[in-house]
Amino acid sequence: MFGILDAANGTSTGKPKTSADRACDQCKQRKVKCQMTKPCTNCSLKGFTCTYDKPRKKRGPAGKRMSEIRLHQKSLSSSDQDRMPFEASPTMESLSRVSTANFDSNGHAMQSGYAERQTWSASSASQPDPTSAAHTMPAYGVGNTEQAAADMSSAIAGATPRPPHQQYAASEHSTTSIGGNSITSPASYIFPSLPAESPSGMTDPFGAILEQELAPLAAAADAWPARVNETTLLPWIDVYFKRLHPTVPILSRTRLYSDMLLRKHRTDPQYGSMLLGLAAFAMTQPVHIHERRSMPSRSIQARMLMEECVKLRVAVSFGEDPTIEMILASFFLFACLFGNSEHKAARHRLREAVDLAYSLGLHLPNSYDGLASEKREQWLRTYLVLSVTERAFALQQNHAISFRGQPGVAARFMQAFDSRATDEYISLLIYQDQADAVGMTGLLYLMDTFDTVDENVMDCWNGFCHYSDGACETFDRRRALQTFRAQRRVREACIAGNISFAPSVTPLPLAQLVESQQADISVAQFWLLNRLWNLCLSHQLLRETSDYEELRYEFACHIAHALLAYCSRLSLAAMEVHGVGMAEKIYDVTVGILTAINATPLIHLELVLGPLEPDVIPGAMTTGHITVHALLEGLGRLIGEFRGGEHPFSSKFASAVSSLPAYQVQPG
Repeated sequence: MFGILDAANGTSTGKPKTSADRACDQCKQRKVKCQMTKPCTNCSLKGFTCTYDKPRKKRGPAGKRMSEIRLHQKSLSSSDQDRMPFEASPTMESLSRVSTANFDSNGHAMQSGYAERQTWSASSASQPDPTSAAHTMPAYGVGNTEQAAADMSSAIAGATPRPPHQQYAASEHSTTSIGGNSITSPASYIFPSLPAESPSGMTDPFGAILEQELAPLAAAADAWPARVNETTLLPWIDVYFKRLHPTVPILSRTRLYSDMLLRKHRTDPQYGSMLLGLAAFAMTQPVHIHERRSMPSRSIQARMLMEECVKLRVAVSFGEDPTIEMILASFFLFACLFGNSEHKAARHRLREAVDLAYSLGLHLPNSYDGLASEKREQWLRTYLVLSVTERAFALQQNHAISFRGQPGVAARFMQAFDSRATDEYISLLIYQDQADAVGMTGLLYLMDTFDTVDENVMDCWNGFCHYSDGACETFDRRRALQTFRAQRRVREACIAGNISFAPSVTPLPLAQLVESQQADISVAQFWLLNRLWNLCLSHQLLRETSDYEELRYEFACHIAHALLAYCSRLSLAAMEVHGVGMAEKIYDVTVGILTAINATPLIHLELVLGPLEPDVIPGAMTTGHITVHALLEGLGRLIGEFRGGEHPFSSKFASAVSSLPAYQVQPG
């Protein structure tokens, strides 16, 4: 079946090499000395069929395993020899030959040929010997994979694995070998530029496991898609933990890598689906300035990963037995679709995630009884992320919410585990992983922020109440003031470092969180004030003059001023990491100014805004006076600078301000 190509005329001789000419196929694959007899001693001892069939070729990547030999020979003994190449599960050798596109620091594509060994980091100029990882890792035999993963857990925690360099060595046309057949990889296999801070210069725990004698997976049990190499996902998983985990802290680095080392993604389709969705999410949302040029490539590859993610989830009874991996996969799909402005599809995936969480009982106290502490913590975090995301998305897209009540009140169900629970107990539960306390703190601040946006507020926001008849009993003047006051208390609490449901717990104050968290929390709080102001406008609660600043038309301008002043102190990267959702919030606040101008003649472009009382919008950082015209200009520049203006809200802003005849952008 596998004849030897004659080097002179390119024809197949059909004859194996002589015993004195080379090692047998099996010894060559295992990198062991061969006696060059037929059969050789090594193959006889291991029970292999000794063959000399494989053609000569340039040396490829090392690290092939005995299990690959068994899997290959098992496939040869199959009665169906004419099946398609991709029907069988690909070997590690074939997966390791998936090529990776390389970009320079400016985002320009570099030559696709890989005559020389490529580095894992886009910013690293040198790497250690790729074979050194095999010498620094402990060796384990068959059946000791779990021990290998356990021994490397400490190395994984707080560090990020780097795949072997040979995983990225490929020919100019990126040839994939499956079942002995050579297939040229299509362009869709090429992954986009690696993030600038990709891991480099450290020991590779994932590559070490590949060196182990793992038991072979049956083709039917291997659910992982053939065209995706798990090692190419590692830098994007690293991006999640470096850029996104502080604001979406729902995965454990140690647990994730340990599960990958144990090949859970290959045997559990839902876990594999979650992993693919995570990589697509990290590939498209947290894009830095120098990575913008690679966005077209990123988008294409993220779409491919999303397609494979969805394929793994196809089942008639999907959702009958929900798992946390199902929920997270749906959430990551939502995030990708939302970032691509596919809002209807995004809504479907978010609703899917929320419904799965509802079926699993993430909102019910008794669902947490008997759970291990690590699992309980992940469930709680997932519930909080979903409840906050659902409410924010509902306000943006005018949708109803499924998680009713208040997230902060629901968080008190932690005390249901122990009626005598103290704040110290709650603190321990929240901050189980002290190294991850910053991420959880930010999530709790967001939870407090959206506490007031319950189903009653959403019904009014979506027009399901009777405000048009002047008879809304849900959101009246008293409820509006209560809501504004609640937002003020939340802002003051996070600045000082307090949590409403556990007053004695003292988390880090806002200023000590990661800058991307500060951007996420503060912009969300200013944006929520704008949403409440719009709700007051629709319910005819605003006045030109009022004893309360929040119930005046010009309050929308003050919110925008506070937002601009705060964002001017943040780096652009800290805001861009949150994707176009951040740009949409800034745009919504900007539109509030235009709405106020159209609502009353007292608001015009030359109106000078003075500073508010400090307690009206805590931490506003507004100093001096500013005209409405200058305020619009500043917000316009901010929207234009966000991702270089390559998002829908840049043109929407230009269209919105064009309705103001007197508005002109001042030069400089």
